[in-house]
Amino acid sequence: MKFKKLAAAVIAAATAIIPLSSDISAALPSSTVYAAEHATGAALPEWIPQSFESALDFRNTYGATHVQDGLVCIVFREQYEKVPEGEPQGVLRYDIRTTKDMMMELFHKTYADENSRDCYEVVVYYAPQKQGNFEVALVDTWLKSSELDLGYNHAIAHYSFSIGEDNEITETDIYSWLPDSYAEFYDYAEKNGYVSAKDEFVVFCINDTAGIRYQWEETSDGYSDYFQRYTSSYCSRETAQPLAGGQTPHMEVYKAVKDGKALIKWSFVPSDDDLKLQSTKNLTAYATASDNASKVTLSDEIVNNAEFSYNNYSLYGTELKATGEDAYFAFDRSKSAVIKSKSELSEFLDFYLNDDAIKKFVSQYSDKFFENNVLILNTYLDKYRGRVSRFGLESVYSRDNTLYVDYTPIISGTQSRTSYFSILQLTMPKEAYKYNGAEWECRETFSDNVKRITFIDEDTNKFVNMDNIDLSKLFGIEMKNLEGQNPYYWEVITAEWLDLNIDEKYLPSGYELSKEKPREVINNGNNTGDITFLLRKKETVGVKYSINKYSTITKNLFADLYTMINDFKPTAVKSQSELKEITSKYFSEEYQEKIFGAYDEAFFKNNVLLFDLCFDSTGGDMFSVDDTVFSDDDITVYYTQPAPDFGICNTDFLFVVKVIVPKSEYSGQNAIFKCTGDANGDGNFGIADLVTLQKWLHSGTDTKLDDWRAVDLCKDDVIDIFDLVAMRKKLIVTAKLPAPKQYPINVQYKRCYCTPSYDREGSISFLTSAEEVGNLLNSQGEPYDDEWFNTHKIMVITFTESSGSIRHEVTELTDQYVTINRLLTQVMTCDMAEWNIYLELDKDAVIRDDFKINWIEVQKLY
Repeated sequence: MKFKKLAAAVIAAATAIIPLSSDISAALPSSTVYAAEHATGAALPEWIPQSFESALDFRNTYGATHVQDGLVCIVFREQYEKVPEGEPQGVLRYDIRTTKDMMMELFHKTYADENSRDCYEVVVYYAPQKQGNFEVALVDTWLKSSELDLGYNHAIAHYSFSIGEDNEITETDIYSWLPDSYAEFYDYAEKNGYVSAKDEFVVFCINDTAGIRYQWEETSDGYSDYFQRYTSSYCSRETAQPLAGGQTPHMEVYKAVKDGKALIKWSFVPSDDDLKLQSTKNLTAYATASDNASKVTLSDEIVNNAEFSYNNYSLYGTELKATGEDAYFAFDRSKSAVIKSKSELSEFLDFYLNDDAIKKFVSQYSDKFFENNVLILNTYLDKYRGRVSRFGLESVYSRDNTLYVDYTPIISGTQSRTSYFSILQLTMPKEAYKYNGAEWECRETFSDNVKRITFIDEDTNKFVNMDNIDLSKLFGIEMKNLEGQNPYYWEVITAEWLDLNIDEKYLPSGYELSKEKPREVINNGNNTGDITFLLRKKETVGVKYSINKYSTITKNLFADLYTMINDFKPTAVKSQSELKEITSKYFSEEYQEKIFGAYDEAFFKNNVLLFDLCFDSTGGDMFSVDDTVFSDDDITVYYTQPAPDFGICNTDFLFVVKVIVPKSEYSGQNAIFKCTGDANGDGNFGIADLVTLQKWLHSGTDTKLDDWRAVDLCKDDVIDIFDLVAMRKKLIVTAKLPAPKQYPINVQYKRCYCTPSYDREGSISFLTSAEEVGNLLNSQGEPYDDEWFNTHKIMVITFTESSGSIRHEVTELTDQYVTINRLLTQVMTCDMAEWNIYLELDKDAVIRDDFKINWIEVQKLY
C-alpha cells in the first residue's frame, strides 16, 4: 500500500522518535525477536522479508499485508531524511500502534538501501491471546497522538484482522480483497475485468502510463445521489530508485449510499484537454444499487475493452481520391465496416484513398494484430466545412446483438481553412467481438468556450434566414469571435451568454419572438452550450373578409357584364368617391348600394378596401378566402376556387371578394388576388395542380410553379412534401371526393443489415403466410403463424436512408396511401441504412393499385 499524499507533503518537516544508525536494525529493540526465537525454536518462513530487496518483493507481491502460517506480516514503507556522512543519521517519522493484548510481536526490523530514500519496516505478529478484532495503524508521531486513535484520524495506514474461535486469523479490512500491490492488480483485473462490482462497491482498475501525454481522468458526474468515491489504492511497482515512465496502476473504489442507478466513468484523455472530450478509451460502470445500498450490479451491455483512434485527410490534399467540393458528393454518406484482415482493410480504403495513403494507413496494423483483434471503421466528412478535426469516444455498448459506438465530433468555434475527411477506428479483442454488426452514433459536442446560436421558426421547425441582419444591433453588443450563418458559433470567455437577448425590431421582416418560449439556453458546462431563439411570423391584425355571391342571371345585377369580364382588375380603394367611380362601371345602382353601401367616408378614414370579382361554374359551395400576405410591394389575398373538373352547375356565380385592411397596415401596396393551390396558373384549384406540384417536387426540368406562395399550404416559406399532402387533403374537401378508407396502424420498424437498395422512395410487397415471414424476418411462430394469416396479411415497405440516425413514424394508413414521417435531427450520422416497415392488415383490406407512400421530413430540435 502506498502512503497517502498528505504524508509525502510534510515528510521533510517531520521530527521522529527512532534514530537511525548505519545498521538500522540495531536501532530497534531486539529482545522480542530473540524471545520469540527461543520460545518457538523455529526460523522465520522464507516469505517473511529479511532484507531490503525481499521487502520490495513482498510489497510488489502481497501489498502491505499477508496472513500465512498463523502469522500476520505487515510491511510499512517508511521515510527518513539522509544527512552528510559523519553527522547523526536521519530518523523515522511514523510509529506503529496496535490493539492491546490481542497478538504478540514475533519480529520487527527496518531495512534501508543506500540508493533509496525509502526504507521498509517489517513487523510480524503471532500467538493470538483472545478472540476479537486486532488493528494495526501507522501513526504520524509529529501530530503527537498519545495513544491508538480508534478513528485513525492520524493514521496513514490502517489494517484490521479478526481472531476466530480456533485462533484463525482473517484480514477484515477492504484490503482483504482490494489489491494494493503490482501483482494483485493484474491478477484482480484478469479475473474480474477492469470494471467490476463487489458487495456495495464499484471497482475500477486504472492503468496509467507515466511519461506520456494521455492520462486517466474521471469524466462522470451526477452519481453522488447513489454512490460516493470511497478510496484509492495505488499499485505501482516499487523499486529502490524511481522509474522514468512505465505502468502506474491504481484502484478507484465507489461505495453505494442509496438504492438507485448511476453511471460512473473514467476516460483516457490528453492531459491538455481541459474539457476531457478527446477520449481514446473509457472504463464505464452503469451501476444499480439495491437492498438498502448493500448490493451493486453492473449492466452487461457496457463494453470496456475497445480503443478509439482516427486519421484526418484534408479535402485539399493529395491523399484522397475525391478532393474539394467533389468530396461532398463522393463521400457524403458515411460507411462503416468490421475489418478482420489487412486485405479487407485495403479493400475498404481503396474507395477513399490513393495508393500511397492506403499503404501508410495499413502499415499501422500487422498480421499479428488481426490474429488477436478486429478493427471497426467508420467514415466522417466535416459538414461544418472546417470546424471538425478532433474526435472523442463517448461510449461503446451492445444491445440486441449489435455493437453501438457513440463518438463525439468536437465542433470548433473557429472555422479552419480546410475541411477534413476522417476515418474513425475502434479496436477490440477478436475473442470479445461476438456481434452481428456495429453502428456508429454521432454525439456532437463543442470545444472550449463555444456557444451555438440558432434561430428557428417555431411553426416549421426550420432555420430562419438571417443573412441580411446586423447581429451587433440585434444583440445590442459587439459580437466578437462570431462565425457562421444560422447557426452561429460564438467563441467567447464570458458568462453573459446565459442571459443573451435580442432586440426584436432588428429581426427579419415579418418575424417576432415566440410568445410562449422565445429563448432556450442549454448550458453544457465549461462555458459551452446552445442558445435557441424561437421566432414566429407576425400576425396581420385587423384584416376582415366579406364575400357576396350572386347568380349571373340575377335581375338588375350588372351595369355592363361584358366590361366586367374583360376589363376589371383587383384594386385597393381608399375613398368613397373612388369606390363609386369603379363600381358604377360594372353594377347597377341598386346593387352598388347593396354590395358597397356600407363603405362611407367614415369607413375610409381608418380603412382601405381591396376587392376582386370572380366567376365560378361549379355551384360555388366551396369558394372561400384563406389568407392575406403583406409585403413591401403587394397585399396578396388567397382564396379557394374549385376547378370545373369537379362538376359544372347549370348557372354561373359571381363572387365579390372584399378585404378590409386597416390604414395603418397599408403603404400603397398593389392588391393581388390569387387562388390557393393554383400550381399551374390557370386561376383555379384542381387535380391538375396536384399533378404539377408532384412533378415539381420530383425535380421535373419542364415543370414550373406559377406562384410558389399559392402552393405553400403549410405557410412555412418552403415547398415540400408537406404541401403535397395538404393539397391532397384540400382536394378531397373542396371537390367532395370520397374520403380514403382509414385503416388502424399496427406497425413494426426493423433496420436490416444488408446491402442498401438505394431506393429512398420505397417499394411495397405483401406477406401472406408464416413461411414468407420466416424467410424475411428469420423468425416464425407467434404471433405470425398460419392461424394468424387466415385473417391477416402484412404490408412490407422497404427503403434506404442516407443516415442511420433517421427514424420513422407511420401517422396515417388508408386504402389509397400511407403517410410516414422521416424524423430528422439537426446532426446525423453518415451511414446508410436499409429499413423494413411492417404494417399489419386484415386479410380483406383493399389496397388500391395507385397506392402511394407520402414521405414527410420532420426536423427535430435537440
